[in-house]
Order: sequence, then C-alpha cells, then structure tokens
Amino acid sequence: MRRLTFAPRPGWEERLRAVGFTWYAPTPEHPVPYWGEDAAYAFTPAEIENVAAASQGLTRLVLDTTGHAIETGRLAELGIPAFLHAAVRASWERDDPTVYMRLDVAYDGQDVKLLEVNAQTPTSLIEAAVAQWQWLEDRRAAGELPGTADQWNSVHEALGAQWAHLIRARGVGHVHFSAADVDEDIATVTYLRDLAEQAGASSSYSSVAQLGTSSGADTLLDTLTLPIRHLLWLWPFEFAWESPDAAFLATTHTRFIEPLWKTVTGSKGLLALLHEHHPGHPHLLPATLTPGALGPGVVRKPTYSREGQNVQLPGEPTTGGDYADLPVIEQAYTELPTFHAPDGPRYPVLGIWIAGDEVCGMGIREGRGRVTDNRATFVPHVILPDGV
Repeated sequence: MRRLTFAPRPGWEERLRAVGFTWYAPTPEHPVPYWGEDAAYAFTPAEIENVAAASQGLTRLVLDTTGHAIETGRLAELGIPAFLHAAVRASWERDDPTVYMRLDVAYDGQDVKLLEVNAQTPTSLIEAAVAQWQWLEDRRAAGELPGTADQWNSVHEALGAQWAHLIRARGVGHVHFSAADVDEDIATVTYLRDLAEQAGASSSYSSVAQLGTSSGADTLLDTLTLPIRHLLWLWPFEFAWESPDAAFLATTHTRFIEPLWKTVTGSKGLLALLHEHHPGHPHLLPATLTPGALGPGVVRKPTYSREGQNVQLPGEPTTGGDYADLPVIEQAYTELPTFHAPDGPRYPVLGIWIAGDEVCGMGIREGRGRVTDNRATFVPHVILPDGV
C-alpha cells in the first residue's frame, strides 16, 4: 500500500462535473479540497485479495448479527425507540430487500479492522463508482499508469445487477426517490435512480420535505398525493423518528429502500454486539455498550452519529456535532496508517462497498486528522502488478 502523487489532469474539474460530481472543490467553511486530484493509493493484487476476503467475511458477520439482535430483542440497547421495534422485526422477517451498504475499515497493508458500518444512507458513491474509474482511464490513456493498472471497482455493475434482482425477484416495479436539498445527496439519489431505470424500474422523485402522510392513507404520499409503495430515501431513520409525525414509520405500508431493519445495522451499538458474539475476531475491534468496560485507550462514539461528529479519541477533546445527547459506545482504538504529504500527514480509511450482500469495490477517504469527517478528501486507488 503506497501513496502516489500525480500532476492534475487537464480539465479535471470538467471531467468530474461530466459524471455528476460537483462538490469537489474547497469551500469557505471547508478549505480542504474534497477530491484528491494530486494523489492515489496503490495496492498489489494480493493486498486487494486480502481486503476483499476480510470485507466479505465482515459483511456476513454484520448481517448475521443484525438478525440476531432483532430476534433476541436487543433493539432498545441499540438506541431504537420502542414504538419501532415491531416494525423493525417485521421488516427483517419479510426480508425487505437492500441495495447497498458501506463498511469503513482501517488497513495498514496487512491487517483489516472494522471501524464503522454505513448501512442506510452511505454516500461517496459517485466518487467511488464513477469518478475514480474515470480517473484511472484518463491516467492510463495519458501513459501515466500502465495499461495493466486496475481498480477494485465493480460498484456500478454490481448495483445495476442488484436493482435488476429487486425488479425481477422482489416485486419492485416503481420506485420513488427522495433526498434532502443537498447537492451531494441529490446527486447520489439521481445516480441510484438512473441505475434503477436502466434495470427496468420506473421512478419518480421529490425532496424529503415534500413527502406527506395522511390519516386516511396507509402509505407515504408524493406531491400529487399518490401512494408510495417503494421509497429509496437518503434520509436517516433516526432523523425521521424524531419528527412530529414519526408514528408513520411503524404503521406505513411503504417499503423503504434501505429497509427498516437497517436501523439495527446502522447503530454503532452493533459494533459492541459484533464483539460480544465474536470476541478475538481478527477483523473486529473490541467494543462495548457499557462505558468503562474496556478500560482506557478507547474511542467514544454516539450510537447514531455521522461525519465524525461527537467522536472522542483517547486523550483528545470530543469533536463537535449534533449527537452529544445520545448514549455512546466505546471501541478499542486502532492507529490508522500515516502517509506524509507536503502540507502534513494523511490518514486513509477504506470504504468497502456492498451491493446486496456481496462486496464489489472500494473508495478511500483520507483525513488531515485521525477522525474522518465529512470533508475528508476522497482519493482514488489503483492496483498495480507486483514490482510496478
């Protein structure tokens, strides 16, 4: 595993915009570039085989532990409100289908350690599936990488195949898509919508704020008050269950994509249950729902939090955020690998993409600090033959 540097591609900003990736540039609030045009991480084929095998095993553990938590009544411990427990269990028992998920892992060239599970609303999808593949093709065409250079990246094809499965075998015909009015979220949902339509689904769209409920309707409603049977929304369930009309989550006949059972998979409390069921597993970090049980040297995380918010590393202050009022889990600390750039160290985290229950590729976010936040730079990767 190496960090390589490159000169920017001619017209690289236009190339990114051409695939729907528009949030690549620094902003006044976030002066660090989001897209890493000047660098890439290089792996050997053996390293990728190691990461892929470990990640597939972790995927099975995550889904198995999700089911066990539901079946044994552990939902309250994971921060899921009581009024949703029956609906979550029903979603699992129906086997409500999933499209995608992302595991975030630490990797130092040898060991893979699960850090978090992004189960319901994973982003950085266009970057991983499309933008970094475009980067690879451009670098090969310019002679900056050999023609044998590759990526672990069948994300686009795997997601298309998963949509085809939902249409062919799971009764999904029309899908309503929804997101908050944020460029990245809208672009992510638009990409998923394009894949669904290419697989044969029909679709419609409205923002989260435009979705409606009615006492006389058994589903959510769109802006024309038409029933929504299948809804892919890039909106966290924990936001929805705090809304004034949260009761609809427990009673609606709308089927969510990602499904309601992902409230379990998306709780950081699941990290503690994974350790409880598989102590000593080589790819799991010790974690607990009981503060202090692991002793010092732990990372403290709210049961539901995003983008590195309200996380405390050993000996450091807690990061800011909106989740300070939630219960925390504690997880053993593991060092991220450190790579040096002219303006300071970089700490990469691998995001492993899953379509259905099969791993299909990865993207890399590198932070300037050891907590990966929402503006950690996305850096492409390349697989190079041994010795290149």
